[in-house]
This record gives sequence, C-alpha cells and structure tokens, in this order.
Amino acid sequence: MTLRARVLASCVSALMLAAACGSGTGDSAATPTSAPSQTKAVAATQAAPVLAKTLVILGDTIRSQQGLNDVEKNIGAPEIHCTQQSRFPQGGRIVWRMKALDPVTGSYLDDKAVASFTITFPDGKSDKFAYGGHGGTKEAPQDFLWAYGWTVPADYPTGALNVKIDVKSIAGASGSFDAFRVAAAQLTITKPGQDYPRQ
Repeated sequence: MTLRARVLASCVSALMLAAACGSGTGDSAATPTSAPSQTKAVAATQAAPVLAKTLVILGDTIRSQQGLNDVEKNIGAPEIHCTQQSRFPQGGRIVWRMKALDPVTGSYLDDKAVASFTITFPDGKSDKFAYGGHGGTKEAPQDFLWAYGWTVPADYPTGALNVKIDVKSIAGASGSFDAFRVAAAQLTITKPGQDYPRQ
C-alpha cells in the first residue's frame, strides 16, 4: 500500500470513529427527546384547572317571624319578616342569608363544595350556617343559600353588632365578610319598638 493510500485510509477510519462516538454522547441523544418532553410539560401546565384562592361572600340580614311584637305583626305590607333590614330590637330574631361565590367559575358553592361556613360574634363565640332551600315551597324553593338565625337576648346591649363571617371551600379557597365601618350602616341592636311607630 502506498503512503498516500495509508493516509487516506487512516483519515476515513478516524472520521468513522468520530461519528460513532458522537452518536453515543448525551448531547445528540438529548436534543430530539427533550423537545417533546418540554412540550408535554407545557401542555400539562396549560391544561391544569385554575382554582380560586379567595371566595366572595354576599348576602343580607332579615327579621324572622319569631319575636315580633303585636305592633310589628300588624304593620302589614311589606311584612317585617323576610325583609332586608339592619336594625333589630332586643328579643327579635336576626337571620343572616349568605352565599359564597367562586370568582373563577362564577358559581355559588353548595354544601358539597363548602368545608365550613361560620359566624363569629363580638364575644368570640362562633356557630355554623346551614345550607338549604328558601322561599317558594318545600318541594320547589325559590333559592338555595346559607342561613343562620340568632335571637337577640332581651338584655343584650344596644348599639352596633359587628360579626365576622368566614367560609372555606373543600378545594382550599377562603373568604371573609366584615361589617361596614360606617356607624349608620352597621347592623344595630335597638330597644323594642324604637324602630317602628306604635299604633
């Protein structure tokens, strides 16, 4: 074999060896497989559902039929019970009607989606709301909501009654409702007959 032929054969062998070694490194093997993995990871991230962290609580307070005095029973339409109000006499019964809204889905949470729905009074005592149908008939309620009733003790101090309402969903979201700080807008306990004229 001539010198030229030997040199040519050596170069070809070196090139083949380099090609073989290069194909076994992590660099060339990682490139084609990493792109699909990254694509799958991004797709999985994009497909993950967005969960609410904060819930919105909304509702009102109404007077129950329990505890109405004779004057209040005779006032007529609109009847005192089941009508929104913020002033309640000693001995009267307050009912909080509330809903918890998931701002991501736009849906109200029922008893299957809520872990706890509580009210806490100024003295630190707390209690639970109950979920159920309201209005209409028992077979066909007009609405479903969370409610809690409390009868004001006859000797309960008059003035603002600032309670705190908290809700936690099974999915881990939570929300709180605090009263307005404007005195005239706060839920207020009054003396019996103070809010309505006697006949």
